[in-house]
Order: sequence, then structure tokens, then C-alpha cells
Amino acid sequence: MNINDFISNNKPRSKKSIFDEHLEDINKLLDLDYSQKQVIEYLKSKCKSKAGLSEQNLSSYLKKSKNKITKKDKNINIDKSQDLIKKDGEKKPIDFFANLKGNKN
Repeated sequence: MNINDFISNNKPRSKKSIFDEHLEDINKLLDLDYSQKQVIEYLKSKCKSKAGLSEQNLSSYLKKSKNKITKKDKNINIDKSQDLIKKDGEKKPIDFFANLKGNKN
């Protein structure tokens, strides 16, 4: 059997997370400031198979997931970010440790 026969006769197994099926619900609940514990309680009531439903697994999934929710409040306006750019020679950097240094007069 060559590789092409194998590919045509066998479908690849995809490893899917239980969270993939409910990503829209998860994002909606988290966007409404529900805790991850509450999200898990919701999923346990909705899913037949409860295997893998834990706060730790949800947290890991959200960290790895490309579909993480992004808060609209965290978007930075480009015009405002232009104000944050330091121009050459405009200001001296702030010395946060100045009060910890002794006076050398």
C-alpha cells in the first residue's frame, strides 16, 4: 500500500476539545463577566459527556486558543498612541528611583 492509497482509505483523526463546540457560549459568558467556574457549571448542565470539564482545562484552553475573547475596552486608539510616542529630545526620562538615592550636596 502506498501513501496515496492510505490517505484515500483513511480519514485523519482530529483532536477536538469539548470547549471547541461551545466556544461561542463560553465567549459570551466570559464577556458578561461570568467566572470560569460558572462557565464550567453551565457546560456541565449542557453537555452529555462531562469528561475534561474543569476550570483548569478551561483556563489552559483559553490561553492556547486562538479564539480567545478580546475586550473591546482594551483596543487602543491609534491617534492616542501617537501622543505616547516620545519625540527626540523632548523630555528627560523620569527617574523613578530618585527619592531612593541619597542627596550628594
